[in-house]
Amino acid sequence: MLTPEKPFCFSNTTELSFDLIFRPNLETYFGYVFRMITSDNQNIDLVYNQKLRMFNFIIGETFSFPFSIDSVELFGHWNNAKIQIDDDKKNIAFFWNGKELFNRKTDFKSELCCRIFFGLNDFPGFQTMDIPPMSIRDIRISENGKLIHQYTLSETNGKNVNDAVTNKSIEVKNPIWIKPRHQKWEEVLSLTTASTPSVAFSQQDELLYIVGLDSIFTLSLKSLALTGSRLAKSRGFMPPANQSIVSRLDNRLYNFYTDERIVSRYDSSTTSWNTGFPTVPLTVFWHSNKFISPTDSCLYIVAGYGQLQYKNLIQRYHFSSGKWDSVKPSGDFFMPRYLAALATNQSGDTAFILGGYGSNTGDQTINPKHNYDLLAYSVAGQQFKLLTHLKEPERPFCFANSMILEPGTDNYYALTYPNDRFNSGIQLIKGSLHSPDYQPMADSIPYSFYDVESFSDLFYDSSVKKLIAVTIKMEKNNTTKVKAYTLDFPPNPPDLQKAVVPAGNKFSWLAIGVGLLLITGFAAVFVLRKKKSPKDGKSIVIPPVPIAGEIPGTEPHLTEPLSEELRERSAVFLFGPFEAIDKDGQDLTPSFTPLLREIFLLILIYTFKDGKGISQDKLFEIIWDDKSIKDARNNFSVNSLKLKAILEKLGDCHVNRETGKLRIEIENDSVWVDFQHFMELIHQKKNISKSSVASLTQMLHRGTFLGRQNYNWLEDIKSEVSGLIIDTLVSYLEKSDIPTEAEFIIK
Repeated sequence: MLTPEKPFCFSNTTELSFDLIFRPNLETYFGYVFRMITSDNQNIDLVYNQKLRMFNFIIGETFSFPFSIDSVELFGHWNNAKIQIDDDKKNIAFFWNGKELFNRKTDFKSELCCRIFFGLNDFPGFQTMDIPPMSIRDIRISENGKLIHQYTLSETNGKNVNDAVTNKSIEVKNPIWIKPRHQKWEEVLSLTTASTPSVAFSQQDELLYIVGLDSIFTLSLKSLALTGSRLAKSRGFMPPANQSIVSRLDNRLYNFYTDERIVSRYDSSTTSWNTGFPTVPLTVFWHSNKFISPTDSCLYIVAGYGQLQYKNLIQRYHFSSGKWDSVKPSGDFFMPRYLAALATNQSGDTAFILGGYGSNTGDQTINPKHNYDLLAYSVAGQQFKLLTHLKEPERPFCFANSMILEPGTDNYYALTYPNDRFNSGIQLIKGSLHSPDYQPMADSIPYSFYDVESFSDLFYDSSVKKLIAVTIKMEKNNTTKVKAYTLDFPPNPPDLQKAVVPAGNKFSWLAIGVGLLLITGFAAVFVLRKKKSPKDGKSIVIPPVPIAGEIPGTEPHLTEPLSEELRERSAVFLFGPFEAIDKDGQDLTPSFTPLLREIFLLILIYTFKDGKGISQDKLFEIIWDDKSIKDARNNFSVNSLKLKAILEKLGDCHVNRETGKLRIEIENDSVWVDFQHFMELIHQKKNISKSSVASLTQMLHRGTFLGRQNYNWLEDIKSEVSGLIIDTLVSYLEKSDIPTEAEFIIK
């Protein structure tokens, strides 16, 4: 209700305008867009009649002007409606998208004053409960060309709407705000299924398929209803890295496994697949990209990773003959990679491939790195063309399997995430096919990345105008968690206002905040030491504090300059974010996949915690508790080679197995490890000096011990480290000269 206190009186030439769009794919489209009630009890209405598929502009009971609007325009775009009233001439006109639809004299008896409602109203004698499923924005009232009221309706919560001109507010009943739907991902699916499922999207049917071992699930983007169909016969085996796709040629669902070059077709009438997959070892085509081109009616599989090799193969499956071959593309260099994003243009004759992780040679042991090239691949010409190179981010990231090209523009949307952390977040970005610039869009999605045991993808439903993000994560009990999130299109930039420190008292508020966090942190550590684990066995989780201006899901880069003592040595940091840096200052951290990092940390921590190391059996039990000894040993052998290559770059160090336990051996003092130095300082607890405490606090300034690493086996060790720190500092306090060392003690 725009007029809660008193009616609005029109004078001279007054215009009321607003933007309107209908929500698609619903059943009932009947009701009042707005109703104006005059002081002499006449009504001025805009009503939509579903049966006739027409609007009606109505004045009282004597005037009715019907008009129709093209459905593509009404459901696909914002439309501007404007009522123009000339009080002097007693004239009223109506415009749609700037076009005048009618202009007529009125028979209003006196000065035109109205109550103005959008949607339902409960005004006595004029109550209306029928509303078409519409969205409105930017309501404006102008007099003689001057704006006197404006309600943008851009709020994100609450029931108050602000007038941008007068700065007064009015109340809205039952609002569903649009802006959050374009900014916050909504979780619409959380499904646990057996084996290793894959996902695909049918634009024609508006269905997200989850392809499982014994069933197929479909999520309707129109109704958000999830349905499942049990297969007539179980697949028997779903190999890792199987992928699915819906063909744009016949709208049929296909499931394929690149290693064995098998493509299986789903028959919905019999709920069965026409072929199965053999039981095979781990794939060599993890995270490959795929697309189907109408140009030659073929399925293309691009790049991938496996067995220490990144791929730049372009493999092709001919639907007509059922045969496979490979394409030898020409043009610009296509670096072997995986974890890239791919999209095709509307005609399907060009594929765009963005970023990834790999190496120039394809060999994982030779300088693996992140890639931010954007290339176009011509199906007919069989060649690559480099379009642009994205600006290097502060913290490297990879991409979900698909990206989206915005229809009618050069814009693309892609999902990014760091591949050097387990618990992180997926961040949507927007860029252009011809520019290195990009920007974050919307809020982040929680994501557990574990290299080959995780997968993510992005789809777009043009009918309901929603982006669909899907994450897949294999669990340790031979099940897989599939989650889907939707976001209204187009997305808005992320809301970072909450993270900004208010101006004026920036220092004082920041100081108070840091002080409270420190006090809370020390108190929490003391409490946890008194009572390490609650009786019910549930762990206490303290969430990380967001940093002002930081995109959710990212991690600040806290590397401090190495001291003169360390400049000639490599270094490994466990306090603060995990980092490994060689003696030339090159960051080797991205070389550690999540699995490699966990193996390395286990061996490293147990090496310096008590000097003994960790047995293979215990490591297998922690890392591969869901696998047989044979499989665990095979996995460890493969990852040992990867770890060996990284350690050789790091310095003169290796994993020693001679004692029956796995230990990190560092020769010639070539690598400085902060945790090793920490343990040496801790052992001096009873006779610790001021210089040792200063060295300890400097080390702790990088951050908490492996604060961003979340492993079950690590929790007790973190608690133990916190306890050792406090015991050491308290031990020093007990013998210190407080009056002369007050400033140092406070620090």
